[in-house]
Amino acid sequence: MKVTILSDETIREIGHAFGYYDYGGEPGLAELYDSPEGASTYICGFVRTKLKAGEMYTTSERQEGFTSFKTYLYDGSDARIRASDYGPLLKGVFASMGLKKIISSMKILTSGGKGLHDEYHKQKKPHIYVSMVVVREAFQHQGYMRRVMELSYSEGRRLGIPVILETDARSKRDRYVSVGMKTAKERRLSNGMMLYDMLWDPEEDKQNEKDNL
Repeated sequence: MKVTILSDETIREIGHAFGYYDYGGEPGLAELYDSPEGASTYICGFVRTKLKAGEMYTTSERQEGFTSFKTYLYDGSDARIRASDYGPLLKGVFASMGLKKIISSMKILTSGGKGLHDEYHKQKKPHIYVSMVVVREAFQHQGYMRRVMELSYSEGRRLGIPVILETDARSKRDRYVSVGMKTAKERRLSNGMMLYDMLWDPEEDKQNEKDNL
């Protein structure tokens, strides 16, 4: 279900889940920020922007988990985010790292080459791009990640198009694999971090269901 309003407390919970994620010693994107709290601040701004853009979804009325995704069909129907909607995101970016850190972080993020979403976008291949997946900490390890991903999968099945996302740790990658995605591409960044481009294909999903019957 789509959600357009969230309490400040819930937004902070989402930010905390990202900022204080336990990478188990593995390098991750959180290292681009000065502190876990800085990463949380950025995510809070990101969520507020996605709410304004109408791209936030939750699993149920209890809001166990959230995802943000956008559909790219390239047929003239694709919604565009208004420039004014980026205000919270930009505020979060500058509050979390500052201009000098922003420039260095962008260099790191682009050092691994183009991601799968960028490749699809350049070729105008219809797809759904998932920019955020989170299960609130009180509901983690209870199977809700699959329900979160099903929000974008169901739209992918309806339209017959793949779902794409990128993640920054093997532990996260493995969780996406466990809920039906596959690793389509791996990118090593200049600071040693890895990015994993994940793909869910509706035709493969349909075949898997047949094989399991």
